[in-house]
Amino acid sequence: MVSNTPKSVAIIGASVGGLTLGLTLKSHGIQPRFFEFRGPEHDLDGAMSLTPNSLRCLDSIGAYSRIKSQGYSFEAFTFLTDPEYEVTGKLYFGKKDVYGYDSLRVTRKVIIAELRKMAEEAGIEIIYGKKFTTVVGEDANGVEFEFADMTRERDEMLIGADGIHSKVRSYLFPDVHPRYTGFLGLTYCFPSDNWELGKTLPLPVSLRGKDGSFIITPQTEGGKELFVGRQLKFEKQDRAGWAQLLEDKDAMIEILQQDPAAWTPLVQAVQAQVSTPEAHFLNVWPFYDLTSEMDRWHSTHGRVVIIGDAAHAVPPSAGQGANSAFETSYSLGLLLGNLKGNVSLSDALTAWEAYRMERMRGVLRVTNLVMTLRMTDEQRAEMPEDMKGELDSDNAGKSQLGWLYLVDIDHDVRKILKSLEG
Repeated sequence: MVSNTPKSVAIIGASVGGLTLGLTLKSHGIQPRFFEFRGPEHDLDGAMSLTPNSLRCLDSIGAYSRIKSQGYSFEAFTFLTDPEYEVTGKLYFGKKDVYGYDSLRVTRKVIIAELRKMAEEAGIEIIYGKKFTTVVGEDANGVEFEFADMTRERDEMLIGADGIHSKVRSYLFPDVHPRYTGFLGLTYCFPSDNWELGKTLPLPVSLRGKDGSFIITPQTEGGKELFVGRQLKFEKQDRAGWAQLLEDKDAMIEILQQDPAAWTPLVQAVQAQVSTPEAHFLNVWPFYDLTSEMDRWHSTHGRVVIIGDAAHAVPPSAGQGANSAFETSYSLGLLLGNLKGNVSLSDALTAWEAYRMERMRGVLRVTNLVMTLRMTDEQRAEMPEDMKGELDSDNAGKSQLGWLYLVDIDHDVRKILKSLEG
C-alpha cells in the first residue's frame, strides 16, 4: 500500500496555526507554501494566554525562545466576586514546577511576526493578497483550487487554516456553521500605570458582579499594559451585524460602561479607561463553538484538511482556542512528516482526528466550566448541570488539568503511527 505522503502542501492562512504546521512540515522534509488574504502589514490586534500544552509545541519548533521575553509570564487566574471579593475559583494557566512552563500572555502580532520570520528563514513562501474561494477538483494525487482573482493553483495537499468562517471547510461541509453561544466579549487595553487600584488585586483576575464579569490581565513585556474583557449575554448578530458593532466605537463604549453603579469604584475605574485616548484594541468577540458538528476534518481522498478554528472553534473563556490550534497544527505536521509507506494517508488522518477530537471534547468541558464561573447567578442557574463545577486548585490543579497541560504530542503521534503500521 502506498501512503501518498505529500512532498509539498498548500496552506490557506498564514496565522498561528498554519504557520506552526508549515514550520513543522518543513522540519520533516515537506515543503509548505502559504496563501494569505491579508497583507503583510495588516495590524493584528489581540493577545493570547499561551499555556504549557502550546508552549511545548512552540518550544519544539524553536519559537518559544523568540517570544518569551516579549510577553508577560504568570501562573493562575483568580475568580472573585464584586463587591465581596470572595474567591470562587482559581484556574492555573501554567506553573513551571508542575507543568514545565508558566503561562505567557503575548500579543498575536508578536507571535505571528516571529513565526513569519522563521518561515522566511526556512525558505517557506508566503503569498499575500490571495483570497481563497473554492476547491475546483481533487483526486488521489492532489487538489486544484481557485482564488477570488480567478487564478488557480494545484498542490499535493491543501490545508485550511482559515479561521472560524473557513472557506475550505465549506468544501467539506457546506451546511456546517459555527454555533453562537449567546455570549459576547468586548475587549480593550490600556497602560497598567493608569490604574493604581489594580495593585490591590491578584492579577490576572476575573471579577463577577450581578450584571456579568470583567476579566483583567497584564500583557506584553513586563505587564506594561492591561487587557480588559467583559463577558455578557448579547443577542445574536449575523457577520454584518458584528462588523457594524465593531465599527461603532461609541456603542461598544456605552455597553462597557452601561452600569457603573452596579460595580465597586475599583471596577468603575476600569470601565472609565475605555474612554481615554490611550485605550486601544477595542474589539468584539462573539463566543462561537464548532466542536461536535463534524465526524472528520479531511476529504474523501485525504488531500484537503481543516485545522484550528476551521475545525474545532471554542469560546475564549479558558484561553484554549489558540492553544488547541497549536496542538492540532503541530500534531498534524508530525503525522505527515513521519508516515511510512505501508500506511494510507486517509487511515492516518482518521486516527489522528479521533485523537484530536477526544482532546477537544475535554477542552470544551473546561471552557464551559470557566464560562459559567463568569456568569451571573441567574445566568448560571439556567445552564445544564454538566456545565457547572469547581476548579481544583490543589497542587496547581494537576489532577484536573494535567491531562491538558502535560500532553506529550510527539509520544502520542508516534503511538498513532505505530498502531497503524501494525
